[in-house]
Amino acid sequence: MLEPPRTHVHDERTVYDGSPWLHVKRHNITTPDGMTRSHHSVQLNTVATVMLLDDHERVLMVRRHRWIIDQVGWESPGGIVDPGEDPEACARRELLEETGFEAETFILVAELEPMPGLVQSKHYVFIADHPRQVNTPTDAEEAGRLVWVPVYEAVDLLARGELMGAGTAVGMLAALQLARGREFDSPGQECVTPFEAG
Repeated sequence: MLEPPRTHVHDERTVYDGSPWLHVKRHNITTPDGMTRSHHSVQLNTVATVMLLDDHERVLMVRRHRWIIDQVGWESPGGIVDPGEDPEACARRELLEETGFEAETFILVAELEPMPGLVQSKHYVFIADHPRQVNTPTDAEEAGRLVWVPVYEAVDLLARGELMGAGTAVGMLAALQLARGREFDSPGQECVTPFEAG
């Protein structure tokens, strides 16, 4: 396969250091059309997120308010990978902190950069199964309502803009694909967990 033309980076400098959350850099570049110009980029942390899939074709989602976009929607548990931390270990930690659940098997279904033209923030997306509740949520900052959501609602939720974040959207679609190839127990009527975070 032929390689595409490349953009050449001549130099870069940090113009804003918002440690530990973000850095903004200014780059001097030459684009494939031969134009030399400046371009900014935002460097964010690496993130790991997990879709916890049960035997009833459902995933455990957090319904929460995100004040930056002033929107209520669905998210999968997840968070920032600590320096030196393995992404799967982060996903397991965040799942426990945000939901009180553990899981048996974690499968990496995606490694992606959601907005590579402007932002660098690697996302690791996992699917986990065989859930077991071992605690109540302990992360009050990420408080929300925990709900078991049928995976077959994925396309409708995505079309309505209710799946917040690229990791959540990718994980939900991967869970839907996985669910289509599995055998499940008969789902119960109650989807809401017996506790709420916060």
